[in-house]
Amino acid sequence: MQGIDTRSQANVAWMEHQILDHVKQALRVTLGWQVPSVGLPRKLSSVQFTLKSFQRHLERLMDIEEQDGYMVFVAETKPHLSVRVERLELDHDQFRREIRHLLPEVEALSGYESEEFENICDEITMLLEHVDRHDTEEIELLQETLLFDEGGEG
Repeated sequence: MQGIDTRSQANVAWMEHQILDHVKQALRVTLGWQVPSVGLPRKLSSVQFTLKSFQRHLERLMDIEEQDGYMVFVAETKPHLSVRVERLELDHDQFRREIRHLLPEVEALSGYESEEFENICDEITMLLEHVDRHDTEEIELLQETLLFDEGGEG
């Protein structure tokens, strides 16, 4: 029965990763949208909407990873990798702080504060790049955990 539950948890995490990837791509498209100054309020509205979706999915995925996902599994099966898990958990904390800082800033902008808006867009872009690096590190850790042959046979 445990195998089914673990498999189900892995499927939920994989699906949430897929959704987050789509939301990240949508946010990148929105951030890259070149609009004349009169179209800035519309871009701002789109960034606000997409950033909120990004936050919801990112927080959901991090909760899954921390509570039921790979972090617990790696710590239990490969204790020597726990330092890397802890570093990834610290990334999660940093992501939470950054997104909770950015959302109110984006919400407080008017549609005509172009310089401030572009600065915030740059911050969001840096956050996305940090999340991408984090995802790569997670994949490497999982591959090392699941594919490493410990020997001992024959």
